[in-house]
Amino acid sequence: MQIVSRRQVPTEKESIYFQKFVDKNGIEYGLRFGNPKDAKAISNIFKEIYQYDYLDPIVYNIEELKKEISKNNKFWVIGELLENKEVAGTGLVEKNRYIAHAAKVVVKKKFQGLGVTTKIGAAGLISILKMPQFKDVLRLDTDVRGVGIGTQKLAQYAGAIPFGLIPAYNNYGDKRGFIVDDNDPFPPVREEPAFLYSIIFKNLWSKRDKNVFLLDNEDFIFFYDYVKSMNKKMNNDILILEKGKKHNNYELYGVSKDYYKGKVTFYGYIKEKSLKNILKTYSNWRFILWKIPTTENGISSMKLALDKGFKIVGYDVGFNNINWTLFDSVILAYYPRNNCHDLKINCTELLKPLEQKIKELFSS
Repeated sequence: MQIVSRRQVPTEKESIYFQKFVDKNGIEYGLRFGNPKDAKAISNIFKEIYQYDYLDPIVYNIEELKKEISKNNKFWVIGELLENKEVAGTGLVEKNRYIAHAAKVVVKKKFQGLGVTTKIGAAGLISILKMPQFKDVLRLDTDVRGVGIGTQKLAQYAGAIPFGLIPAYNNYGDKRGFIVDDNDPFPPVREEPAFLYSIIFKNLWSKRDKNVFLLDNEDFIFFYDYVKSMNKKMNNDILILEKGKKHNNYELYGVSKDYYKGKVTFYGYIKEKSLKNILKTYSNWRFILWKIPTTENGISSMKLALDKGFKIVGYDVGFNNINWTLFDSVILAYYPRNNCHDLKINCTELLKPLEQKIKELFSS
């Protein structure tokens, strides 16, 4: 397999593929980096598979999609037939500092079931991660539809480990006419749960703090043990379980918003008064995630989150970066509109414990 950097520009008559493969029928394909000229072909695939209901409407705006493809931190993969250059499918790896995210793996219907999706979504994307531009990346994240058992198998084939299940995570619907306005998210249309996955690279473990502070609660312990069972490096952890509201005067947090999903995410430690204001401010959003570091300062926030109706939905290894020491996070979810009861899930055996635990938590 030849590994080719995206920074190498092919000549007019030359096609550069970083990987070639054959499908189940013996037809040969090549994987290459996308360029702005591929925007229309990419958009047409999303229209065929999702009509106009894909999560991110940028895939339907050709000019905006061209700009996205040109960004230095976004690596679009194109899988095409060698004989006629027909684009069979695409995928995306986005790099943000030391975390990469895989998304938008989609293949034309006529090429599905032939092994093309696996090559684009697993083998091809892993090849990209071996390139020089990703030498400082510590992990690759992705999320997978709760009903997409084929995509779950694809993530697991690529070596990804599940670490969470979030109800009503995806919000489908035609967003092309939606105008982003402060505190005005896209309304609920067709909501689906999603599993969270991560591939953790060896360099992350050397930067990760092995002291793990958790609230002494069976649900926190379940998620920690579930993730630990798939990460042998966690066998050296020092797990400290605490009760009560120690260190509840410390506050340091950030906020991000995803208008298309109707999702708000908090990162860090929050006092009770601030949390009340936050929940009031974002009361019309679909759901709120709170990622709390597993440090001694995080114990009071974990207790506060449970007291205010948050439910734990995941355990995220090495997510928090504090002065280049990485700490884990517990992920908790809150639904202001109480819209998280439709838990239609079709999943692999590996995910069954997560499914059972989330259904238990959200049925109570």
